[in-house]
Parts: sequence; C-alpha cells; structure tokens
Amino acid sequence: MNKRYGRHIAILLFLVLGMLVGAASLVAVVDPFFLYHKPLQGLYYTIDNQLSQNPGIARNFDYDSVILGSSMTVNFDTALFAEKMGLNTVKLSYNAAFPKDNDNILKLVKQEGGEIKEIFLGIDIYNYGMSPGLTAYPIPEYLYDDSLINDVKYLLNKDVILQYILMPQFKRESTPLNEIYWFWENVPCGKEIVLASYQRPEKIEEMLPRDFYRENIEENMRSYILPYVESMPETQFTVFFPPYSILYWYDMYGDGTLSAELAGEKQIIEQLLSYPNVRIFYFQNDLEFITDLNNYSDYTHYRHEMNDQMTEWFSKEDCPYRLTEENYEQVLDEMEEWLLQCDFDLFLD
Repeated sequence: MNKRYGRHIAILLFLVLGMLVGAASLVAVVDPFFLYHKPLQGLYYTIDNQLSQNPGIARNFDYDSVILGSSMTVNFDTALFAEKMGLNTVKLSYNAAFPKDNDNILKLVKQEGGEIKEIFLGIDIYNYGMSPGLTAYPIPEYLYDDSLINDVKYLLNKDVILQYILMPQFKRESTPLNEIYWFWENVPCGKEIVLASYQRPEKIEEMLPRDFYRENIEENMRSYILPYVESMPETQFTVFFPPYSILYWYDMYGDGTLSAELAGEKQIIEQLLSYPNVRIFYFQNDLEFITDLNNYSDYTHYRHEMNDQMTEWFSKEDCPYRLTEENYEQVLDEMEEWLLQCDFDLFLD
C-alpha cells in the first residue's frame, strides 16, 4: 500500500476514534439520563423519558420518598409533598405500569436510594389481574443493570446527544424536578372531550366469576410488591386506588369484569392491611368527582387538581378515603352495589 494512502487512512481512523471518544465523553459528562451522576449545575436537562431516565433518577438523585404507578400518578406535584409532609420526593412513574414495572424500579430504589421514608404506590387493578411478568413497554436493560460494557448503547446514541444534550442547551430550558412527566398542561379536560373519544359498550356481557383474576393477582403481589413491603419495614407504603371516571366502570360493567375487578381490589387490600407499614386510600368511591366528566380528559385520566387533593389527603390522619380493617369491606361492598344499580347512560347525555 502506498505510504501516503496508509497515512491518510491512519489519520481518518484517528479522527473517527477521536469523534467517538468525544461523543462518549460528552454524554458521560452531561449525563442526561443520570446514569453516572445527578444533574450538573449550569446545564439544562429535559426529563420526559420514563423508561430511560427513571433508573438514573433512582440511582443518583437525592430523595427520601418515591411515587410509583401509572399515568394516574404523573400529575403529582412533588413540591406539595415537601410542603404538606416534609418529604423530598421523586416521581418514578411508568405509563400503563404493570406490577413488574414497579418491581424493576423498586430494585434500584432499594439498592441505591438510601433511607426511604415513604413509597406512594398507585394501583390500577386491571394491570394486577394480568399475567405476571408483563411490562407496559420493553425497558432498555443496559440502563438498569450494573454492566459498564453495554453502556456504549447510551454513550454513542445520537438521539441522546441531539435531543437530550444539544436541544436543552439551545433552548436553555430544564424540566422542573417537581413537574417531571406532567401532561396536564397539554391535555384539556371536559365532558365533550371525554364523550368524543368514548364508545359505550355495544352489549352487556355475562359477569365473570368474582375469583377470575385471583390467581394472577396473588402471583403479581407475591412476586413484585410484597417482597418490598416485607423487606423494608421502616418504610411507609402509602397505597392508593385512583378515581377513574364513571365511564371506566361502564366499560367494566359492559365487559362483565366489574365484579371480578372489585373482588381483586378487595383481595389486594386484605393482603396489604395485614402489614403495619402499609396504609391504603380508596378514592374510587368519590362519587361526586367520578360522575362529573368535566373532571376528565378521557374515561380514566383526571384533572391535576385531583392529584393535589390526594396529596392533601395523604397528609391527614382523618382522611375520609382511608381504608382500615374495620371499614374496607363495607366501602367495597357499597361501591359494587352502587355500580351494579347505576344507570350509566345518564352520564352520556
């Protein structure tokens, strides 16, 4: 080979290697997914990617409490948790979270999070009745494990560089930590909006047996939730059932799953009430709220003011939506009786 060509190839390879090292160094220093460190002062960070940024937040942020659950939890304002309860809270929500999703991130919280005072866990009963092991979306494993070798998928990722390093610096904007994953500012609420995207059940199916979900719920709880309740006895677990609209229950009634879902909720509540470090809030029987479709953007997602109200209730000992050994059966039975007698079509006018 001509020495001149060989020199040019060597220079080219050197330049390529330099560019790769430079790109990897840039990602490692800025670290927009917080894989190695928390945000640096003077830089801007966009936090909008639950799958990729939650593990870094769990590992490297300073916090003493955690919010877990589905999109029902993303509109919590963590500043209110500090104001009302004196807690330094991070949000580790996953849209459509299954129990396994909570397990994936709780492993990191337990390993890396230090002393955790409280974990706020929203439970969507439908997902707890599904087959164990499901996740809402595939997770990027290389961000959740301890291997440095596969970090190259992060360090040499052009989308990370363009969207999460260069763009925030260009815009000079960071996501406020108390607002991460919020969507309420861009999603309007109102009865007309809800009804425009809702289709009433075409026919009413026969009700499933009440124990239809029992086996899956048992396995999901035993594998993904109860191990943390049991192994973190000094941590308070605040479990809550979010207030879906009346149209959600119309769908469940039409599908024939309503009684099975409520029986599943009772099953979970009975298990959790036996632990001294668990308290439970049941917001689904706030009938004034759930029957007013102006509170919703679709048949399940509610105004962020409800998240604020739930935070207020979490801070009070005498909350009317707190479940105990003495009242939980009556609350669930009355909810089921009311729903089975409800004329759902009234809310479609």
